[in-house]
Amino acid sequence: MARFMIHWCAPDPTNEKYTQAIVDYIKGGKPMDEFVGFKMLARQIHPHLGGGVLLVEADNLAAVQKHTYPWTKGLGVTATITPGLSDEEYVDLEESMAS
Repeated sequence: MARFMIHWCAPDPTNEKYTQAIVDYIKGGKPMDEFVGFKMLARQIHPHLGGGVLLVEADNLAAVQKHTYPWTKGLGVTATITPGLSDEEYVDLEESMAS
């Protein structure tokens, strides 16, 4: 599994439909936080900025899109998806590249 950071931002963070959707998702048990090929590692919500950050593990970008699609398509949220490495992956990579 690969790691991805997802930074999201709402077009209007004061929109009641957007804020209620987040509350309902969390209170509803966060059903899309884990499915085959995808696992949420951390979520940080930034209400003062109208968005937040997710750290996830996923088999591929398609799995990440499966998680973000209802928010981007349904509520107009923008999502910037950045791949990254764990500590161990970074060390392994650096050591494998040493001459």
